[in-house]
Amino acid sequence: MSISDHLTVETNSISALETEKRSYQQIVRPRVFEKIQAHNSDTLNGSISPILRLKINRSACNMQCQHCCEEPYMTRDLVKRTGKKDPRIQMELPDYKKLSEEADEYGIFRFVITGGEALLDRKLGDLIDTLDPYKHLIILDSNGWFFDDEKAKWFADKGGYKVQISLDSMNPADHDAFRRTPGAHAKALRAFKAAKKAGLQMLLSSCLIKDRVFTDEFEEMMAFCAEEEIPLYLTLAKPVGSGKGHDEWVCTKKDVDQLKFLEDKHQIFTHMTPSYGHPGKCITVKGINTVNHDGEIMPCPFMDMSLGNVTKDPLSLILERGMKNKWLGPYRDECIIGENWEFIKFHNDKVNEWSEETPYLPVPYEKGFALTDKVPE
Repeated sequence: MSISDHLTVETNSISALETEKRSYQQIVRPRVFEKIQAHNSDTLNGSISPILRLKINRSACNMQCQHCCEEPYMTRDLVKRTGKKDPRIQMELPDYKKLSEEADEYGIFRFVITGGEALLDRKLGDLIDTLDPYKHLIILDSNGWFFDDEKAKWFADKGGYKVQISLDSMNPADHDAFRRTPGAHAKALRAFKAAKKAGLQMLLSSCLIKDRVFTDEFEEMMAFCAEEEIPLYLTLAKPVGSGKGHDEWVCTKKDVDQLKFLEDKHQIFTHMTPSYGHPGKCITVKGINTVNHDGEIMPCPFMDMSLGNVTKDPLSLILERGMKNKWLGPYRDECIIGENWEFIKFHNDKVNEWSEETPYLPVPYEKGFALTDKVPE
């Protein structure tokens, strides 16, 4: 099926609320509005404008979540395994300024700042200024522990657009156990109140493991989000990072089908949910790319393989390389790192091979994706 078969006319496919939000952006962030309009008008021609997800501060975090895909990148884990931190040169503010300029030229309009826990970075304010919150929408990814009224106001005053708070269960004991942090549930609920008070856009981010979508607890979470008017964003558990070896967490087609059924009835979505008339497919390269602290770009938050380093190659070249890759470029009906066992095996085999040489992820382009076929021209 062609891309055009999936698309509808932009003006007919967005809600009144989204129209209102875009009108507001036209006033407050005219450059962002310009890029959104340009991208939407050129989607049929293959235009992409992916989120750039920035992992900062060596992925430092105050929690140790059972499902975390970041643990192998963290200094605490590397010191435990090797006795020292990552020796690779880390991105600095001039590198992020260059990335922001290249992203703006490319037509990209969204940055997600994450970790670990991004609020642990003492240079976070300088980074927001460097990225330019009036040329890009700045979204903060947080576990909510430090996001109180004062921090929410600070983020809003810096030009922040949205905060995404993680909550993995409505049961406080289960959430705290999953994140190995007593009190995490209460801090997350406080963070939602603080974000609303500061006038920020919000998302509730939750990890979906096998069969959870059928539970009373999940019904309770959907009801909470409906009552508080918070969109519910769901990530499917992946057998990577701290979750490696937990194949029992991986969602089945039965889970995914139930989730798609619920999407039509509730304000819930995944990275593959159709939105604004765009195809709801696997978002590798097209929808989101993760920028590691050393500049390596991964085509998905849950993949440990790189397409190139943004401090060495132009952003446009790296994205073009990804779109030509047979696994990453084509539009797919599945989440390949969460559902496609052929790709999961390829990915994990390459990660294991690279890890025998060095503990420092991600796998370089030449050792991973470069070995796969390209999309026929």
